[in-house]
Amino acid sequence: MKLWEYVGKKIKVTCIEGETIQGKCNGYTQELDNEPEIASITIDAGDIDYEIYENEIAKIEIVE
Repeated sequence: MKLWEYVGKKIKVTCIEGETIQGKCNGYTQELDNEPEIASITIDAGDIDYEIYENEIAKIEIVE
């Protein structure tokens, strides 16, 4: 998965446990700079920012 391609875009993430989060992707952290060495993205969902690790993501869709 190329998570950095979603930075600056409005996306909808479906997690492997079924939870759906929608908002603007405002950050990417590569695995070398992240603990526990798994890449992640940050999503601004309005009231809260979510950091989602790559291994938690089932699907990402770009929302228009």
